[in-house]
Amino acid sequence: MQNEDKQKYIKTQRRVFLAITLILLFCAFCALICNMSVLKNIEIKNTFAENQAVLHDNSFSDKMQTCVNSDKNYVRIGGKPIGISIQAQGLIVAAKGSVTTKNGDVYPLEKSQIDKGDVLLSLNGEKVDSLYKLKKTLSELTNPRITFEYLHDNVIKKDTAVLAKDKADGKYKLGLALKEDVGGVGTLTFVTQDGKFAALGHKIADADTGLEKELNEGKIYNATVSGVEKGERGKAGGLIGDVNRLSKSIGEICDNTEIGLYGKYTATADGDLYRIAAKGEARVGKAQVLTTVDGSSPKFYDVEIVKVVSQSEAAEKGMVVKVSDKELIAKTGGIVQGMSGSPIVQDGILIGAITHVFVQDPTRGYAVHSRFMFEKAQSIECFGDLRIEDFKLVA
Repeated sequence: MQNEDKQKYIKTQRRVFLAITLILLFCAFCALICNMSVLKNIEIKNTFAENQAVLHDNSFSDKMQTCVNSDKNYVRIGGKPIGISIQAQGLIVAAKGSVTTKNGDVYPLEKSQIDKGDVLLSLNGEKVDSLYKLKKTLSELTNPRITFEYLHDNVIKKDTAVLAKDKADGKYKLGLALKEDVGGVGTLTFVTQDGKFAALGHKIADADTGLEKELNEGKIYNATVSGVEKGERGKAGGLIGDVNRLSKSIGEICDNTEIGLYGKYTATADGDLYRIAAKGEARVGKAQVLTTVDGSSPKFYDVEIVKVVSQSEAAEKGMVVKVSDKELIAKTGGIVQGMSGSPIVQDGILIGAITHVFVQDPTRGYAVHSRFMFEKAQSIECFGDLRIEDFKLVA
């Protein structure tokens, strides 16, 4: 009887030991799974902050993408060159002069206030926003007396004139040198997740006429950097860009502001996702600028943030930047025209964009805070039509 009880006791002990062992093994397995999940989450957070997502699990990748897409403070970084074409509601007057007729030089608009820097809006009630339209309207005239509208000192004015026949082709002429747009090469800063772009970092103006406010609509195009005019002390350098304006545009300019160009991006944004820096995150120290000085593919170069200005209102000179990268200095001398808008990254965060170069020291320049550009991009709305109502109309 005692042997039987002893055997039962041993069997009970074995069952208890086995149960305890199974419980311990189960707990160890759960702990292992938990630790793997924690490590995976840490990995994701780190790669998210550094904008270099190397995800090894499809389910985590999907969750990560959902998180990124839901965070509106992340943008697709630019750094690539763009061709810029910006218009002014009509034809920009580059010069006012005479028409050479059979009887000598005649000045059809001599008595009119229209002059260099104004914008010709219409002729006999027909809108003239291209040289083709103007030439077509002039070729169909049967009477040399015309009425026209133009923008002068932000005021729309109406006037009349008697045109003169050109001696060379026998067609009526205004006696004005006109151009359709202002063009150039700059750099794309970023594209928001809802398809708005920011570029250049400063206002664009017509160097020939000084026109600024009237320039607010246009297009941007893909561009290729084919050469560089190296910057020197006392002389700003520049990128030499090739732009095909007959190609499909990649964006529509909706506004030309003190801190850059903004509008709707119509191509596919392929830059990496970066978070926009909050106020106070930009600091003095090492950083990198993403820019293109050869071809069309951007590259990171080392820079130093020398000074950070704490600003509550948008301004184009929020930081002082010094180029420290020997390769970039060898190629360009530092900061050159065309690099405006090049995004600046510090600690994996987009903190700003290049705006100006110091003429006396091309290795240094100004930058605008990215948060101001982001706020402006979010507020932009493209109207699609000319905003003549923004200006006062007088007889």
